Amino acid sequence: MRVVSLVNGSLLSEAASLYAINYARSVQLPLTLLFIDNGEESVEKLHLSVASLKELADAQEVEVETVILQGDMLTQLKHFEQLYAIDTLFCATRKLSQSHSFSEKIVRAGLETAIAVVKIKNLPQVRSYHRVMLAAGKAVNPHAYLLWLGLLADEHSLGKLYLQNSRSASKASTKSGLKYEAAPFVQIAKMLNQSVEVVNSMQPVDPEEINAYLIANNLDLAIYDANAYSQKMLNRITDESSVNSIIFHPWKV
Repeated sequence: MRVVSLVNGSLLSEAASLYAINYARSVQLPLTLLFIDNGEESVEKLHLSVASLKELADAQEVEVETVILQGDMLTQLKHFEQLYAIDTLFCATRKLSQSHSFSEKIVRAGLETAIAVVKIKNLPQVRSYHRVMLAAGKAVNPHAYLLWLGLLADEHSLGKLYLQNSRSASKASTKSGLKYEAAPFVQIAKMLNQSVEVVNSMQPVDPEEINAYLIANNLDLAIYDANAYSQKMLNRITDESSVNSIIFHPWKV
């Protein structure tokens, strides 16, 4: 089992790989920097980027390797994931959804792995982030939760677990509400010395409200479970936000 980050020498792919390094360190898995050469990328920029990433990975004692394949992106990617068990595949996307990033094709390719689509809005926050939110919808997906915990970089970090109440306001109570449902996840985080808070939302997620919440709470990174929200909603939220985000697509068995 390994963590894989798609690289091409760009600043966006390098930034996404920094999150991949932190996650690989937390879950104690090796990291593969995967470059699929289709003849359109700068190999010189790739080597410079990989050298920088390897230096950072070595500093965090993350085992890292570089794999270079040639040919069609999806064909080679499918071949690679058939040969190796991938825990999570990290890939960068463009700033706006309307630009039709290749990440959309990767998500639709039916790969047997979870996919973390990273949208970078603030480069400095990638290297220094301490407040991370997981928007989990009405229930917590274990793999999305693992990614969130893994990216809570150190003991000084604060995690926000954002849940939408699946019950009507009239039926919600202390024991039937989300705090009770989320208690095991909070307890696991505390056992790992992570500081987390549960945020209960009684209303459906609204892009303007969620982005206002991110700014008001000085959050550095927002992770969204793609199974919990429509892609149209996630595109609106992440396009309009000034905060770095990861749209996490759990593998559907």
